[in-house]
Amino acid sequence: MESARFSKAKLQTCLEQDRYRFHSDVWKGIRELQIDLNDALYVLRHGTICEEPVFDGKCGQWRFTVQGTTVDERELRIGFAFMEIDGLLVLNILTE
Repeated sequence: MESARFSKAKLQTCLEQDRYRFHSDVWKGIRELQIDLNDALYVLRHGTICEEPVFDGKCGQWRFTVQGTTVDERELRIGFAFMEIDGLLVLNILTE
């Protein structure tokens, strides 16, 4: 996915169609932020992207922050990064 072609709709479609996988470092982010992976995914699917996503050409990843509430109505603001490989999104959670 090139920088000019990011769209929330494409992100949502990939999530709805199960065309995503987790980067191996996602568990590190989950532990550091002390959040549940299901909560993070719920906020990603239903939350609001807070700023314009930024494409990091050096590592080929999109970086953006999503804010929303979990199923149990807890507010979360989470940084995500992803790259597209063979039509799949490879997601990671940012701790920086």
